[in-house]
Amino acid sequence: MDVTLKLNSLDVSSILSAYQVVKEVTYQKIITTMDNVEHPIPAPDRTLVRFSLFPMTDEGAAALYDVLALRTVSVTYTDPYIGEELVKNMRLNSSLEAAFGLKSVDGNRYYKGGTIEMRQN
Repeated sequence: MDVTLKLNSLDVSSILSAYQVVKEVTYQKIITTMDNVEHPIPAPDRTLVRFSLFPMTDEGAAALYDVLALRTVSVTYTDPYIGEELVKNMRLNSSLEAAFGLKSVDGNRYYKGGTIEMRQN
């Protein structure tokens, strides 16, 4: 299946090494009644997009870092559950420091190959 992944206008579809879309199910509250039965009150489902990329050029890594440093971006992605492209505002849900390291003393950063996770707002 061909997938699309764009962070704002930065298209990283062609350099994806791993790609996963997860529907996160959470609960606002769980109420336990006197008969010890739990009754969950669901929160809206959120989409998580997890991905990693093949090695990048210095220019590509800098562009990716700049986009992710914004923390909240418009993400265009392929949802494998429905086979369609969707556009949602998402925030960075992983550490930039874990995914990027300093290349040299001039402050340039390079992508280390870790997993990056975006979470729907």
